[in-house]
Amino acid sequence: MSSPRLNVVEGGDPIRRQAAAWFARLRADDVTENERGQCRQWLDADARHRAAYERMERLWAGAGDHAAHPEIALRVRAQAPAAAATRQPPRRGRGRLLAWSGAAAALIAVAAIGWRLLQPPPAVPEQQYVTAVGESRTIALEDGSRMSLDTDTRVRVRYSADERRISLLRGRAFFRVAKQARPFLVRTEDGSVRAVGTEFEVYRRDGEIEVALIEGRVLLLAAASGDAVPVGLAMLAPGQKASFGQRKPLRMIDAGHAALPAWLSGKLAFDDQALSAAVGEFNRYSRRAIVLRDPALARIRVSGVFRSDDPHAFVEALQTLYPVQVSDAPGGELVLSERR
Repeated sequence: MSSPRLNVVEGGDPIRRQAAAWFARLRADDVTENERGQCRQWLDADARHRAAYERMERLWAGAGDHAAHPEIALRVRAQAPAAAATRQPPRRGRGRLLAWSGAAAALIAVAAIGWRLLQPPPAVPEQQYVTAVGESRTIALEDGSRMSLDTDTRVRVRYSADERRISLLRGRAFFRVAKQARPFLVRTEDGSVRAVGTEFEVYRRDGEIEVALIEGRVLLLAAASGDAVPVGLAMLAPGQKASFGQRKPLRMIDAGHAALPAWLSGKLAFDDQALSAAVGEFNRYSRRAIVLRDPALARIRVSGVFRSDDPHAFVEALQTLYPVQVSDAPGGELVLSERR
């Protein structure tokens, strides 16, 4: 069986170091009554002393199997002299190292130099989040990151000690990533995006993913099967956008500025977009579909900002600006045809 993973985090509180030294000294075989009295005086001198000492007792009680962890043993051998020097018992004990035994040595030597022993991060069960058609929501993740889901989106979230992984199964999401050493990975079947602390959008559609970076940097990764290591494709800078997929080459666009996606505020923004693509976007937000009856209409280019929950305003603008007429189909669809 492999050893449990141990995380040790440095700290520098002198009271904590003194508490650790006294805690260890009182458990040594040669501790004297005079030293016990000095410890009581130290505890009574300041409420912070007693609180730090009680914390050391709780730390020791909860150390469990980690007290004898080989990583701790290495730190004990390297740091025991420093630990002994930080304590304040009588002079006659200063010249020698404490004869700490086994697990006590492992815990106290580390605590005495200001390190905190933490249990391995608990396994976080995989969680799944879904939005219905026309719905959007923002989720606060356990590491402090925030994930905003667009309409008709499905994601799976899995955090481990080494990685924060989001599987985007369908739709579009915007991420505000809390800075941590653990990479933040957004995966799809068509490729992945890796970040540490940043803000970016990922949209999965038509066999590719589209990525827009607002802040920080992200690494684009090609799709990989099984345990294969994914290949890095490009690093994005703020204001850049990219799209790629298993069967689609990488395309990058420099927008010149970084702006939050319009859909976060309930809007859809089009900049010289093909009408067919704009209609496809609106249809993601409503169960009453817009249908292009005449193929020639697909070539119309549209620009503007529209409310995502108001397809009627969109088709009315089309009628005003283009040779388009609108009719209602028996099934409730809004049918666009070329005006003769």
